[in-house]
Amino acid sequence: MPDDITERYPQLADLDGKDDDQRIEVFRDVLGQLQRELDENH
Repeated sequence: MPDDITERYPQLADLDGKDDDQRIEVFRDVLGQLQRELDENH
């Protein structure tokens, strides 16, 4: 498992360069990935 969250979710590395709508989309994507991982491992 990567030590740095931006290694696991590289889209989080450039949040400063995004507007609010783009940040929301990134967070939705990451949360969706996390939820799929939880569902697969449950």
